[in-house]
Amino acid sequence: MTTLKDVARLAGVSPKTVSRVVNRDPMVSAETRSNVERHVAELGYVPNDAARRMRTQTSRVAGFLTDVIATTPHSVDIVRGVQDELRRAGRTMLIANSGGAKDQEAEYWRLFRAHGAVGALYATMFHRAVDLGETAFNGPIVLVNCTDRKRKMAAVLPDDLGGGYTQARHLLELGHRRIGLISLNPILNAADLRRLGMDKAHQDYGVNLEETLVRPGMTGAIGRERLVAYEAARELLTRKKRPTAIICGHDQIALQVMSAAAELGIRVPDALSVIGFDDQHTITEALRPALTTVALPYYEMGRKATIILDEIIAGKAAPGQPVLMRCPLVERDSCRPPPAK
Repeated sequence: MTTLKDVARLAGVSPKTVSRVVNRDPMVSAETRSNVERHVAELGYVPNDAARRMRTQTSRVAGFLTDVIATTPHSVDIVRGVQDELRRAGRTMLIANSGGAKDQEAEYWRLFRAHGAVGALYATMFHRAVDLGETAFNGPIVLVNCTDRKRKMAAVLPDDLGGGYTQARHLLELGHRRIGLISLNPILNAADLRRLGMDKAHQDYGVNLEETLVRPGMTGAIGRERLVAYEAARELLTRKKRPTAIICGHDQIALQVMSAAAELGIRVPDALSVIGFDDQHTITEALRPALTTVALPYYEMGRKATIILDEIIAGKAAPGQPVLMRCPLVERDSCRPPPAK
């Protein structure tokens, strides 16, 4: 096992200097700090007290690393779910938000290890595949809202395909047959999965989802997206044969669709039904009529991932197929049967 003296010898400094760097003494020069931290990373050194805790698994700390969700109002429910389940299990959460920066992630993995975390969760804002690579953290990791490209880690995901099916089925059961779609950014995994679900629902009801009624509601690279749902809605709603209902990629898109409809004098839900996705209460409950939507089960995802992590730590489970969490329909007032011809 690498010791503090090993790092000192390789870095050409005293063990005391290494200790000061590890303990973030502000009096250490930037050049010395950089030199020591580089060798700490190369050797995978962990302070002795943290290493001892990890060997005996006496630590009650679990790490939680996110990209941007810790600062995002809606998906912060993942954080609440993790925190509540850790508290129930008698664990403390050490949370870090990387902003998606790889260098920051690497630093936080080392921090989790140094604090003796017995396991960690990694959550992303968007449902996507990730490659964490070789991390300095050597405990079990459970992914939330993302999957491991190498399929080696346990993961908890929303059932986006099932959610898309639920959106379309609700409108089809109300009697709609000419249904538009203003989707998520096409580059997102969730956009593809939800579209597959919508197609399956239409097939089950013997109806075609017309490609001429499908538009993206957002475009551009992740993090630099542009919302174009308003323009897409106006284009669909000013057609001679417009849709009687529109499925929206998320609630923000639905808000723009309803704004476009209001400007055109098309009443929701009398002349147009609108259904969202996410259940962002600041939108769904504030709109009039209140928005029918499909909920992303972020809180339940956080709890489930934490339960799985605890089971892996206890040796009761091993990483397997991703666990899918159901996305339930939340009925409000924005959908009704299509107007009589």
